[in-house]
Amino acid sequence: MKKLLIKNKTVAVLSVLLIVVSVFGVVQYRRAEKLAYYQDIEYNRVFYELTQYVDDLEISLLKGQVVSSAEQMTKLSADLYGQASAAKANLALLPIKGQTLSKTSEFLSQVGEYSVCLSDKMSRGEKLTKEEIETMQDLLKYAQTLKSGLDEMLVGISEGQISFSDKKGLSGAFLKKKVTAAEELAVLEEEFHDYPSLIYDGPFSQHLSLKESVFLKGKAEITKKQAENLARKLIGQKQVSVSEIGGKIPSYSIKSNSEVVELTKNGGVLLLLMRDRMVREEKLSMDEAKAKAEEFLQKNGFNKMEESYYEKKDGSIVINYAYKQDEYIVFPDLVKVKVALDNGEIIGFESRGYVTNHVFRDIPEEKISKEQALRNVSEHIGTEEVTLAIIPMEDGSEGACWQIKGTVSDKHFLMYVNTQTGYVEDVQILLESENGILAV
Repeated sequence: MKKLLIKNKTVAVLSVLLIVVSVFGVVQYRRAEKLAYYQDIEYNRVFYELTQYVDDLEISLLKGQVVSSAEQMTKLSADLYGQASAAKANLALLPIKGQTLSKTSEFLSQVGEYSVCLSDKMSRGEKLTKEEIETMQDLLKYAQTLKSGLDEMLVGISEGQISFSDKKGLSGAFLKKKVTAAEELAVLEEEFHDYPSLIYDGPFSQHLSLKESVFLKGKAEITKKQAENLARKLIGQKQVSVSEIGGKIPSYSIKSNSEVVELTKNGGVLLLLMRDRMVREEKLSMDEAKAKAEEFLQKNGFNKMEESYYEKKDGSIVINYAYKQDEYIVFPDLVKVKVALDNGEIIGFESRGYVTNHVFRDIPEEKISKEQALRNVSEHIGTEEVTLAIIPMEDGSEGACWQIKGTVSDKHFLMYVNTQTGYVEDVQILLESENGILAV
């Protein structure tokens, strides 16, 4: 009888334990499903925006087949540059882990840059060559390939066949198996393996994707762990993935759900920062935003930077800074800082121009005086300010110039007169509004 009681108690205890384990398993399963669900909601939003930008990109490239005037090309290039940049930013926010999608990203970068170069050429009164038109047609074909692949993925996502979550979630086998978006994107990347690098002809493109960094030469290489530790100083103690990016500036990409940090392998220099969040109200003034940007630059090793242009949009402000050597503003050494106007948080940063070009310049003494430079510009221009600047030249070199700010018919212009030859190397129009100052 006693043995029977012990046996019954044992069975009862085991039954309770089984129930507890089952309940625990169900709870873990639901937690994993809930976590995957909320992660997918955010990634689905980012992916949907990516598809919309690529759709717009394809339409703009279609329009590019019939553009005939400089004015049309200027507007089109602005659209293409914005669409390509936005698509690339959304692509970087997706959880693609070890897949760098370097060719897809390169394609998006070069679409915008190439269109700007063509716009510059047409604005100088030159016609597009047969080869340049064919290149635009090739870009359209690649855009259509990318759009088709993304559209197929979007259908799979909406039908629940593709997920941004891993095949196995927190509770292992409890989650249903799905095809991951990372795998699908890797397949799509294969379509771009034969994508050719473009050579640009334009004064401000500077073949950045083709140039070796002079700034990083000789700097020690950091490890993945060191890159992660450096990134955490910016994004805090969050779950992240770390991948490697090739190209002319090898780097590490450190990603959380809503943030991306890129650091150069050599030297661990901050190359990119993006934070995906809404800014619902503007509290900071322009001066307060600039102070936040300059504090960020100094904290991250970007010293002697001079503010040039800025644009306010969607509750944030993007400020361009160029390095200053002595009296010269060095425009090739460019960084961009994006400040949220609700609390001053830095939600965007990019330093590819600076990292590619920065070096101490041996600047020649001016052969052309300021007075001589002023005589070389139109007498109809009312001069307001004269400074010194280093600008990129069409042949890939740099030129020391007098930067002359003047006014004609209430429009502000910037003229760059070479300090060695007196030749006017470039003319830009300043677009000024309550939302910013840009040069075109």
